[in-house]
Amino acid sequence: MKKRRGRRGFWWWSWLLALFVIGGTVGGFMLGKKNWENAPKDYLSMAVLKVDIREPYAVEGAPSTALGALSPNESEIMRRLESDQGLAPIVANLDLTKRWEMGTPDATLELNQSVDLDLDPETDELTVTVKRHDPKEAAEIASAVVNEIPNRIRVIDQLDREAAGKRLDDELQPFLDAETEARTALKSALAANGIPIDPKPGQDLGAYNLIDEVVAAKIDWDHAIDVLRGARNDQFKLASHWKKKLRPSFVVEKPLVPKSFVGPKVEPFQQEGALYGMTLGLVLGALASLLCWKLFS
Repeated sequence: MKKRRGRRGFWWWSWLLALFVIGGTVGGFMLGKKNWENAPKDYLSMAVLKVDIREPYAVEGAPSTALGALSPNESEIMRRLESDQGLAPIVANLDLTKRWEMGTPDATLELNQSVDLDLDPETDELTVTVKRHDPKEAAEIASAVVNEIPNRIRVIDQLDREAAGKRLDDELQPFLDAETEARTALKSALAANGIPIDPKPGQDLGAYNLIDEVVAAKIDWDHAIDVLRGARNDQFKLASHWKKKLRPSFVVEKPLVPKSFVGPKVEPFQQEGALYGMTLGLVLGALASLLCWKLFS
C-alpha cells in the first residue's frame, strides 16, 4: 500500500515538474518578446552614387578580372574610402566625438561599423548603407558620407596620379641622364676642335664629319636620343592612362530617414527567453518535487 502511494506521489510530483517547466518556457517566451520591444532597433538609411574609379592599367596578355569582381584598383579605393583617414572628415564634420561621448579612435571605429559601402563594378554604382538606432542619425550620417565620397575619390585619384607620374619620371631619368651626358661629350669634342657649338637635336653637323672624335661623339649622342625616344614611347600608353580625367560622381538616390526598423528580429529574444525560462522551471520544479517528496513520502 505504501509502495502504491509512493508511486502515485511520484506521478503528482512529475506533473508538478512539468508545470514548472512549461510555465517557465511560456513565461520566458513572453518575457523575451517584452525585452525585444524595449531593445534598441536598427534603422537603415541607403543612398546610391554613380562613381568613376580608374581602371587598372591593362597590360597586353594579362588575364582580366572575373565578371562582377572588383578590380585590384577598385578594391584598393574601397579600402581607402572605409579607412580611418577616409572617415575622419565625417567624424569631424558631424562632431561625432561629442555626440557619442567618445574619443576620436572609438568614434571612427563606431562609424566604420555603422557604414557599409558596396560597389557594383558593372554599373559603377556605389551603394551607401548606414545602420543606426536613431533613424534621423542614420540619414544624417548617410548624407555626410554621400557628400564626402566624391571629393575623397578625387583626392585619392590625384595622389595616385602624382605617384604614377613620379614613377614614370624616375624610370625615364637614367635615359635623360645618358642623353645629357652624350650631348655634353659631343659639345666637348666640338670645342676641342675649335668649334663653339651647343648641339641641338636635329641639328646638321655634316660639315664636321671629317673629325673622327666628333663623329664618334655624334654617333653616341644619336644612339642615346633613340634609346630615350624608345623609353618615352614605351611609357606613352601608361602616361596617357593616368592623364585621363575621371567623370564627376553624382547622386542617383538620396538618403532618406527610414520609417521602419530592420532588426533585431523578435525570434532570437523569444528563443533565448524560452530557454532561460525552461532551465529555471526545470531547476525550480525539481526543487519543488524534491521538497514535496520529503514532506509527503
